[in-house]
Amino acid sequence: MNVAIITDSFPPMIDGVSRCALGYAKALQEGGYGNSIVITPRMPNIKYDYPFPVYGFSSVSIPYADYRAGHPFIPALVNTLKSMNVDLLHSHSPFTSMILARQLRRFLKIPIVFTQHTKWDFDIAQAISSKVLQRELEHYVYKSISKADEVWAVSRGAGEYLNSRGYKGDFVVMPNGTDFRKTSVDEALVGQLSKRYDLPDGVPVLIFVGRMMWYKNIGLIYDTLEILIKRGFDFRMFFVGDGEDFTDIRKDATSRGIDKYVIFAGRVSDRDELTTYYTRSDLLVFLSTYDNAPLVVQEAAACQCPALVTRGSSTSEILEDGVNGFFVDEDAKEAADAIQKIFTDRKRLEEVSEAASNQVYLPWDKAIRQAVERYEYVKDLYVHKRSKGKDE
Repeated sequence: MNVAIITDSFPPMIDGVSRCALGYAKALQEGGYGNSIVITPRMPNIKYDYPFPVYGFSSVSIPYADYRAGHPFIPALVNTLKSMNVDLLHSHSPFTSMILARQLRRFLKIPIVFTQHTKWDFDIAQAISSKVLQRELEHYVYKSISKADEVWAVSRGAGEYLNSRGYKGDFVVMPNGTDFRKTSVDEALVGQLSKRYDLPDGVPVLIFVGRMMWYKNIGLIYDTLEILIKRGFDFRMFFVGDGEDFTDIRKDATSRGIDKYVIFAGRVSDRDELTTYYTRSDLLVFLSTYDNAPLVVQEAAACQCPALVTRGSSTSEILEDGVNGFFVDEDAKEAADAIQKIFTDRKRLEEVSEAASNQVYLPWDKAIRQAVERYEYVKDLYVHKRSKGKDE
């Protein structure tokens, strides 16, 4: 099964979509399932070094985050994909990627799988101020998604979000994997991290990993930390990541007087270094209701660091409260109560940490098997549809 992975974001960008696109491409290739090629807007001064080709097309920066856009159709690309005998197009974005996928399908006569990752209306609202243009673009997005031969959602909540925004079709829940491995981290590296940030022995260490954006419910985390501090509960908390709101988020920590308890590590691109952060931490505090299936929960689980998440969120779908993770309502007092309770019973915390490692962690080599089986189904269905004279 040879697959073209089409994505609007790809490393060195760090977001969930770029990590998933990379995960699919590597898992397909390394698992011996077939060949993969990644098609993405080219970033300046970047040389790709992967066990699969990366076709970067000309692009320009856009006034939103680090994303780029370009002309989505390149005639030479058709010949490249034909020479690779590509069987299927897998789009990870409804914008440029989906436009390109639909154009390529007309020439190559192969199916498109689209994966719904994030709540695109948030990004559209951030990039476009006009409400009218926001609605028009969102309408176009969901119309474009409906043209895929099959729609995948990274969680049930992600699919239900699509339905709530106007998408009328079906979807298949297809979980993402993680490139993290359950390996022991060098204790010396963990010790160096503790020394670097002057982390006291025996004091709980909390962690948040992700884009530093207010809509990730970071304000709620701050409210929770303020309550803990007022109660005299000692802790340290890592914030790992960067983003458009990073400066404001950091200033707000100072104005609230919680800056002595929080550590802003910034972007950590090295996966081994990030593993060290998770390993040194006791609890991932991820109260976002924006995310559909954040990879950070699996990454933390690989390092025996369970997650505290918002009850009823898409993130909570893969967890069981008190078994392999912890749930709270979207309320700062309840979150503070939960954190204090968690650290009053270290034995139970260790049990939940172990369960998270065994039950929540899903490596790509396992996740890709289910995806490949579905790829084959979509391909066969498309061939049957075309034999009946049905096409876009």
